[in-house]
Amino acid sequence: MIEKPMNNMLVRTIIALIAAPVILYSPFLGINYFTSFIFIISFLGSKEIFNFYKIKHIGLNKLSPYLISLLPIIYLSKGFETMMEYTIVLSFALFFFEVFRAKEKVSFIISGYLLMIIYCGIFPSMLIGVVNYTIPLMFIFIYGIIIATDSFAYFGGLTCSKLFRTHKLLERISPKKTIEGSVIGLLFAVLTGYLISVNTEIRFFLNNGQTIIFSILISVFGQIGDLFESMIKRDFNVKDSSNNIPGHGGILDRFDSLIFISPVAYLYLKYFIN
Repeated sequence: MIEKPMNNMLVRTIIALIAAPVILYSPFLGINYFTSFIFIISFLGSKEIFNFYKIKHIGLNKLSPYLISLLPIIYLSKGFETMMEYTIVLSFALFFFEVFRAKEKVSFIISGYLLMIIYCGIFPSMLIGVVNYTIPLMFIFIYGIIIATDSFAYFGGLTCSKLFRTHKLLERISPKKTIEGSVIGLLFAVLTGYLISVNTEIRFFLNNGQTIIFSILISVFGQIGDLFESMIKRDFNVKDSSNNIPGHGGILDRFDSLIFISPVAYLYLKYFIN
């Protein structure tokens, strides 16, 4: 009974120690390497959504994950506008061929395509724009805040539950998450963002006020992204999005917050930061 959780924790730790430096260093190797990382998220995330619908006996087009994962590559090579044009053409093509596939539950199939395109294609692709508009270190800033939020929300909520009666955040989606844990995660996320900013080149892009606002946005929308993915899994009655990452579940399990905050970070940096 004890050995299995310990083995699982060991696997999680080993995978994290190997993967984390590679992921965090990818933008410093060049935008092509970073785009490769986003491509993997887009492709494997789309495959996980594809398999979700397969569980419900809803057959999406087998080519859809491959076509959707081209979005980050098109963004890198041609820009955001061309990527959106490709998205329109892709959506039209997938919808068009559904007319001739003679499948049942067509409305569910269409919803699957839209979820894959927006959630696994457009959202993570915008992270390429974030790095392009600023510096590679901005990715570490964003990811550091996400990790701080998750870690302190978990341990903060656990500690509070031992000291006094806590309050559920959204029990219908994630029964273990508490309001107290969420607030603690947010506070330490802002502290983490501030410490990274004042001690690195991030301070040349964000002043103290902008750093605090950006940290709050990342933390809040990151937590919503976590809840969003949990809501999808609960609807499809699955525990993990896949077993692609040993000890960590799937791509969507590991990068749900990062995916969800990507458009928020992109829009904030592009329109509110000079």
